[in-house]
Amino acid sequence: MPSKYPVITLCGSTRFKEQFLEAQKRLTLEGNIVISVGLFGHSGDEEVWAEGVKEMLDDMHKRKIEMADAIYVISVGGYIGSSTRSEIEYAKALGKDVRYLEADRPDIPAETVRDMAEMLGCGHICHLNPDTNETVFVLNPLSWECYEKTDEDMEALEKVDSWERRITLTPPESFEFFRYMEGFIDELPERESFLKNRLASVLSHRHPFARFKDVIDSCPYRQLWFDYRRRCLENYVKAEISRWNRSAT
Repeated sequence: MPSKYPVITLCGSTRFKEQFLEAQKRLTLEGNIVISVGLFGHSGDEEVWAEGVKEMLDDMHKRKIEMADAIYVISVGGYIGSSTRSEIEYAKALGKDVRYLEADRPDIPAETVRDMAEMLGCGHICHLNPDTNETVFVLNPLSWECYEKTDEDMEALEKVDSWERRITLTPPESFEFFRYMEGFIDELPERESFLKNRLASVLSHRHPFARFKDVIDSCPYRQLWFDYRRRCLENYVKAEISRWNRSAT
C-alpha cells in the first residue's frame, strides 16, 4: 500500500452533479483522496442560495484547493464558469497541478470523432460545437483548385457563426501525413521486408504521397493502411480538441 495518497479537489459547475460523482468514484479507485463540493446548488440544493452561504462555500472551496496536490476540473463540454476559472487561477498561483475531464476522457462521442477524422482525411475543414457536439463540414479551399464557396457552404458557415463557441479543425499538415506513412511502414510484419523497403524508398523520392498510394493500392495491405490512417486522424482530432479545451481555460 502507498504511504501517501495524492489529494485531488474537484472543481466545476455544480450543474454537473452526475459527472462530479462519477469522477469522485473513479479517482478514488485510482488511489486518490478526493475532496468534492459539499452542496450542488445548480442541481437542487436550495440551501446554497440562502444569504451568505454561497460566499462561505466559495471561500471554503479555496481552502480545499490549498489542502490538495492537484485539482480536477469537471469541464463538461468545455464549459467553465467564472467561479471555476477563479479557482483554476488560484490553484495555479499555489503551484497545484490542474487536470481536466476532457484530457482524461473526452466527452465527444466516438462516432463524432470518426466522422471528423474521415472528413479531415478528405480535405474538409471541420467545425465542432463543444456544447452540443454538432458538426459542420466545409471544403478546404486550399485542397481544391478553382474552388468557390457555394450557397450551401455559406449557409453552413452562417450556422457556425451563430454558435457561442466552436472548435475548428483543419486537415493535418503534409509533414504529419508523412509521419503517418512512416508509422505504417513500422506496423507492417517483419516478414514483409521487401514491401517495407519499397515503401521506405518511395518516401525518399519526389512525389512520395502519390508513389506511396500506388504501391499501397496494389498490395494486400491496402485496407490495413486505411485503418491505420483513420486511427491516426482520430488521435489527431482528440488531441486538437483537448488542446482547445486547455487553451479555453
